[in-house]
Amino acid sequence: MTSTTSNAKSYFDIHTSGIGYIQRVREVPVKGGRKAMPFLACTVAALVGPATNPTRRYFDVRVSGAEAKQLVQHYIGIDDSQQRPLVSFRLGDLWVDPFRRLSGDPAASMKARLLKAELLERSALDEMEYYELHTRGIGYLNNPRMIPNGGDPFLSCSIAALAGPVGDPEYRYIETTITDNSAQHLVQRCIQAVESKKKVLLAFTLNDMKAEAYVRTKGERAGEVGGSLKSKLVRVSLIKVDGEKVYPLELEAPVPEDVQASEKTVLAEDDSGAPQPTAAILASVEEPARVASF
Repeated sequence: MTSTTSNAKSYFDIHTSGIGYIQRVREVPVKGGRKAMPFLACTVAALVGPATNPTRRYFDVRVSGAEAKQLVQHYIGIDDSQQRPLVSFRLGDLWVDPFRRLSGDPAASMKARLLKAELLERSALDEMEYYELHTRGIGYLNNPRMIPNGGDPFLSCSIAALAGPVGDPEYRYIETTITDNSAQHLVQRCIQAVESKKKVLLAFTLNDMKAEAYVRTKGERAGEVGGSLKSKLVRVSLIKVDGEKVYPLELEAPVPEDVQASEKTVLAEDDSGAPQPTAAILASVEEPARVASF
């Protein structure tokens, strides 16, 4: 386990990176008396898919990175579509927020912290053929299964991604479709371990994260709106079964690029204004009830 200072905690984090527009920049008031300070927030409209007809995925974010704050705060109150800044970005602490629209329809939004943002010229889009929206992290493999899909079956699984302090992490459950052949092969190799109630930990890369809303139909919360994260699993770069590394098998295997990216620390600010590291660490943790079946 590592830390940036002797007093800093080590964090698991889920990092999402891509290219998109900054919009709806605003200061959000905070209740709590005269000492409560407003925080800077905005929406990131991330581009994903073919450059000729990209889809936009919207993230409602709190601006936490110091350099990102300096960039974003200049756009407070400016929401002209022609003046919205184009940036490459990195988000952390991804989660889903379900709600009901004024019409009564269920909906869900993605929320996160904006850790980094670098201004891009719009001419940079002319060189793009396809926009990727990558999410990297570590988490436990759940329920790998084949979906019939009307005679065109595909492999799917759920990942309980780790987020927050290493000593007391939270879990972000992400439903994934496995689109990469290598990732399919690796997940299939893990099915027996999962069925044998072993703990299978993955370092993963996802693409095209989105939120979906649903209405609960059972239990005490029946009728309430729920939300789920969904994405495509495009790479598995590390696998541990019951704490033992089984992939990659090289004795001196290099640290995968996507794991390196998620282990870089970006100093964000918590609600008190104190800097907090947001680094993903491969460490032993206790699993919640949903993961304890490994």
